Amino acid sequence: MQLLNLDQHLQYERESLYRYPRNSDGAIDWGAVADGLVLCSIDSDSIELSAAIQQFAPNAGRLIFFWGSLAVPSVEMGLESCASHLSDITESVPEFWIYSPGDRVVVELSFSGVVTAAHVPVDTDDLSSAQRR
Repeated sequence: MQLLNLDQHLQYERESLYRYPRNSDGAIDWGAVADGLVLCSIDSDSIELSAAIQQFAPNAGRLIFFWGSLAVPSVEMGLESCASHLSDITESVPEFWIYSPGDRVVVELSFSGVVTAAHVPVDTDDLSSAQRR
């Protein structure tokens, strides 16, 4: 487990959370996300968060955890470390996001208890870079 410095946090946030439309409170506006990107949206009582991560981020070598406030540093964890700490995290923090850079997937546990997993939207700059290669 590694705490991210501000530059690392901002880099991962630009790659993931900032690609989604946001509500005025900063939360992802899932209603405005293209249906083809959303992999699942289900009540947390109906799905184990670790199972959702394994299902929707199977290539996760590392996971980035974002919290609702910069006062708590973002964390990078390996999959095994994540599995052993996930229950403590969900008991302590009501809302957070997990980003799998290897899968380009975000998993959100919302304050209302909904687990949503989605592919990260592709930025037009990403498409331009890929086409030039």
